[in-house]
This record gives sequence, C-alpha cells and structure tokens, in this order.
Amino acid sequence: MNNTSNLHSADGSILGFLYQIERAMMWLSSSDLDAYVGVEVDDDITVKLINGEDIKNIYEQAKHSQTSRIPYSDRSVDLWKTLSIWIEAVTAKKINIEHSIFSLLTNKSLPKSRLAIRIKNEMLANENNVKSKNESISKLAVELKDIASKLPKTVKPYGQVVIDCPTDLLIKIIDKITVLDNNYSHITKDIKTAIRNNLSISEDIPFDYIYQGLFGFVSDSLIMSWRNREPGWISVRAFNQQYTQLLTEFKRKSFFERTVDSLPVEPAEIARNRGKLYVEQLKKIGCSENEVIEAIHDFVRAASERSRFAQDGEISKKKFDLYFEDLINHWTSISRPKFRFAKADELIQVGYEVYYSSLLYKGKLNNYEPEQGYTHKGSYHFLADQVRLGWHPEWEVLKEKPEKK
Repeated sequence: MNNTSNLHSADGSILGFLYQIERAMMWLSSSDLDAYVGVEVDDDITVKLINGEDIKNIYEQAKHSQTSRIPYSDRSVDLWKTLSIWIEAVTAKKINIEHSIFSLLTNKSLPKSRLAIRIKNEMLANENNVKSKNESISKLAVELKDIASKLPKTVKPYGQVVIDCPTDLLIKIIDKITVLDNNYSHITKDIKTAIRNNLSISEDIPFDYIYQGLFGFVSDSLIMSWRNREPGWISVRAFNQQYTQLLTEFKRKSFFERTVDSLPVEPAEIARNRGKLYVEQLKKIGCSENEVIEAIHDFVRAASERSRFAQDGEISKKKFDLYFEDLINHWTSISRPKFRFAKADELIQVGYEVYYSSLLYKGKLNNYEPEQGYTHKGSYHFLADQVRLGWHPEWEVLKEKPEKK
C-alpha cells in the first residue's frame, strides 16, 4: 500500500513503505464508503515486527541485507497465504470485491519472472484495453490454479483455497491486485494533489495537517495488524471517521503554521544570519555547513510566524514565553547531567548530542504540539541566540560576547 521531485528507491529503503501508505490513502480517499483496502507484507517483515523492530529500521536494513531470499516466489508461503486471506475475506462477504483493492508490499526487488510481478505488469500493460486485460487475467487465473495444484505440502492448504475459488471470482480478485517492490517510481506531489481533490479539502484548511494525520492513522493501523499477524485491512469508513476527527480538531485549534514551501528563505537572509550567536553556538559543536543552513531556515521561518501570530492576535506573547520556558526546562534536563560529567576531550561531541537530543522535543504551544518542524527548532535557535540556553558545555561564555552585525 500505501516533494515535488520524482523519488525512486532502488535499495529497499523506507521510501518503499512510505509510497505504499500514500497509495493506500489515495485509494481510501476515492473509494465507496463500504470499500476496504488490503495491504500485505512478506513474512520476513512480519516476523521482525513481532520481535519488536521498528518499520523504519526494517526497511533501512534492507540496504545492507546479505540475505538472498526474495519474497513472493511462485510457490512461497507468503504469496499463497496472502491470496488465501483475500479470497476468504471475499467469499465470506467480509468485503465487497467491487469496491476493494489488494496490495502486496516488499522491500526487495522482485524478478520479472515472478507471478506477482507478471500480475502487476499485465495490469499496467492492458490498463486501457479491457478486452486484452480480461484475456490476460483469465490466463493468470488458470495458471494460478495450476500452480496451486502442485504446491509443496506446507503451502498446499493455502493453495487449496485458490483452487476452490470460483474462476470468475478469482479473476475479479486478480484485477484488484497491485504490487509494489523497491523498483517503484513515485511522485508524492501528484498523489497528495489527488488525495486533496478526492476529499474536497477547501483552501482555508491546512492540507498538510490533514495529510499527516491520515498518514499516521493508516501506517499505524497497518503496522499494528501486521505485528499481530492479522490481515492488513483499512476500511473507508474508518478512514473517513479519522478525517472527520482531524477536521474537528482543526476547528478547535487556535493556530496553524504555514508550510515550508510558503516560507522561502532568501540568500540575503541567510547571509544576515551567519553572524548571529545561535550560528556560533552551532559552530562550537562542530555542525556542518548544511546543518547551519538548516538552522538558519528554521530560525527565519519561526521568527516570521511568531510575528504573524502576534499581528493576527492568534498567540499572545505570554503564551510564547511559556512555550520558551518549557523548551528551556527540557533542554536543562538533558544538558545538566551531560555537561556536568563531560570530559575535556569530549566537549564538542557532548554538545552535539545535547543539541540533537533537545530537538526531539517539540513542546506544546498554546496547548498544541506544533505541526511544522521549524516552529520548535527555530524556537530553540531563538533561545540560543539570546544565550538562554546553549549546546557546548562552555556555552555561557557567549553571554559576554557582543553579537556580530
């Protein structure tokens, strides 16, 4: 299941999972109320989830994996178990085949000869030719039943479900299957535009807020199902309920940050910030040029939004002061023990660790956690610029130093 740039993952990274979630969201946003989207992962991923591993780590590990096992072979348990799950759900009338989508997900590259990939390719090749598509699907259905009759003993129970499935129903199920391996190319911007249009989200509602909430709901639901060895089903009803809940939260929330795209940072602004104390603080802990540029972007965007909130009366100065105190308290709880026992030859490393540990905490501004990363990161830099907190264990010496103009 399931930037303005065309992303392509050829290494089995986390991108494959993210693409699948976005595809699922697109299907859920465009399907009938009674529809389901089913997503299955190969057994290797399921076992790792059950053992408590994080989905991001699982996908990143694939880049360094030495295993030769490629999932969804024509006689593998994971392929036939998945097919049997889908068939049983349809025959038991748990889902409506006409309104459902079935998706196979793996973080490996599947060979072109695999039945799963041939199903995908036949769907794509004949997408606009109904007659040719039907002929291809019919041949695949016959081939599936033939392979099912010759499966090894351990897989045979799943194959029998396919054999017992009426051919006309099996054809309908095949027609609803999509396969994503790590060779999938994907344009996130186009998917997000489609989701926004499908949900008819008006311009006065911040789409990123809705999108991120729905993305988290879909991914969390699927991971929980896989971890519990349950089929990865998401219903349109549940998806719509989550969407309604997010809209309700939006109406209650007192402020919304603008997206990064709507707050460009000009080169002149970057140049003006290079002499500020928060930049010097970063240099003292060995931050790279890229890290400094990122920090300047966050600082400038956060400052711009603070000004807008003040002008619009959305968030008072008192609320921001409380927010800053919260961030300082969090920084203190991290830095105090680290700084106290830092060795002379480890000061830069300790400071670097304190910096990134602090940034993990977003805090709550006016009782809500900020949506945009620049809000809390830029606030930390604002406080560092005022020397109300620091990253290097000897940061307080900057209090006596005049800022460069």
